[in-house]
Amino acid sequence: MSRVTFRRILFTVALLAGHVVPVAAQFPSLPVALPVPATAQPPLSSANRSGTEFSDLVKAGYVEEEFYLSGVGPAITATGDALFDAPYITRILVRRPADPAKFNGTVVIEPFSWFGERGAGWILTRDYLLRKGYAYVGYTLNINKPAADPKFPPGEGDAEAGAPDPNHLYTGIVNFDFMRAFDYARYAPLGSYYDSERFRRGGAPDPFVPQSQAIGAQLALLLKSNLPTGPMGKLQVERVYVNSWAVTAQVWMDYLDQGRHQSWRMPDGRPLIDAYMTGKMAFGEVGGDVVRVPRKMPADVPFVTIYSQSELMHDVLEGIALPPDTNQPMLRYYEVTGVPHLRMADLGTQHREFLAGDVGKGDDPQCQTLYDEPVEVVAAALLDAMDKWVRTGQPMPKAPRVVRQGNGVVRDRASRNMVGGVRPPWIMVPSATYLTEQETNCGLVYDTKLALPAEQLRQLYSSYRAYVKKFEAAKRTAIRQGYLLEADADKVRPIAKPTDF
Repeated sequence: MSRVTFRRILFTVALLAGHVVPVAAQFPSLPVALPVPATAQPPLSSANRSGTEFSDLVKAGYVEEEFYLSGVGPAITATGDALFDAPYITRILVRRPADPAKFNGTVVIEPFSWFGERGAGWILTRDYLLRKGYAYVGYTLNINKPAADPKFPPGEGDAEAGAPDPNHLYTGIVNFDFMRAFDYARYAPLGSYYDSERFRRGGAPDPFVPQSQAIGAQLALLLKSNLPTGPMGKLQVERVYVNSWAVTAQVWMDYLDQGRHQSWRMPDGRPLIDAYMTGKMAFGEVGGDVVRVPRKMPADVPFVTIYSQSELMHDVLEGIALPPDTNQPMLRYYEVTGVPHLRMADLGTQHREFLAGDVGKGDDPQCQTLYDEPVEVVAAALLDAMDKWVRTGQPMPKAPRVVRQGNGVVRDRASRNMVGGVRPPWIMVPSATYLTEQETNCGLVYDTKLALPAEQLRQLYSSYRAYVKKFEAAKRTAIRQGYLLEADADKVRPIAKPTDF
């Protein structure tokens, strides 16, 4: 069946159903999903494999399945020009309730990270997703390794003479080559279009797959079409949410900024995507226009951005103004204090990052202690609030911005932590100063913290018992504010120990 014939059938079905399809709307091509033959080991990024993405799926009543996703999609430039259609074969990793009765009707999708095929959104929200009956689909956006890999521009690792080049940590864990080296039998068929001369971003080869937008849209169409032989089995999908973190969030910013949300729709006129959550990505940082709100904002679904201290500090230093939160369009921006860009708990397969000793900062007191506080509880609360906004119309909470002062932030005199923003319990009742790499110059992707001296802790709280009491009260405050779910409260424990006093 030709694409034109298929679209005519969809259009007719939509009219017969009594729906009005927007005049400018187009229907993405429907891709094909075929099960990936089993091999001797679990799929790459599997939640059944020990590591940062592990979850006890059997205990949660979930199954995990991998599919090839193949289709034909437009190759689109960073400026939004669709040059031509090209075939692709990628893979999707599906986690869904085994019992359809436990499914809540929503699928969360995210592109896997360039580095080690990491599912950042899954890592941050998996307990919540499994508890609430969501389905999850991670998908690969990658290319065969070109002669000059656009992910590693020349000179990127030469910040200081003699400093180690961080790129060598990543070159073996990107592209389809990495996936084939991991499991050739599974991933030999994968391929997508790429041409460094035709596709540019910020004056350099575009590191993003030209078919990224098409693959995401076609995946959403497939999931919401509820085909009897589709990857969701007997589940009836009602909603699809994007939950995209770090560098891959740029893909969905492009999608929105170029108006795909309005022009690519379901046959009955409904949106393909029902909510967008992006996190820990300073849009434009990898080249191209620096925008914080898509120029073609959707009017019918939420757009949510969550920043760690690193991203907000980037915008402070660059003097980038953030938009106000609004209910129409449905826009929320959250700057979460006491949260790093990357934790050791977030690393992908075979992924490592330099520590202080690797970069000659082993004796610098500001570079010794990474912070790994449970940011996943904030991410889960915000995802839950976004879901309520979609399903019930209840707007998400509005949070103040971190307070700026020129090209810097205002820090509390006592704890030296940032003032404003979303304040988790470990910031409301601090036992450490949470810093950013831009301030410490540690040369790390991780951020670091400085423990408050025992004398200062006693001045602030008098005793460990009093500190714990205040910390527990802060958790209740976070729940009231909407940044901590009651079900996750036990995961947030006092950071300081009795011996710290």
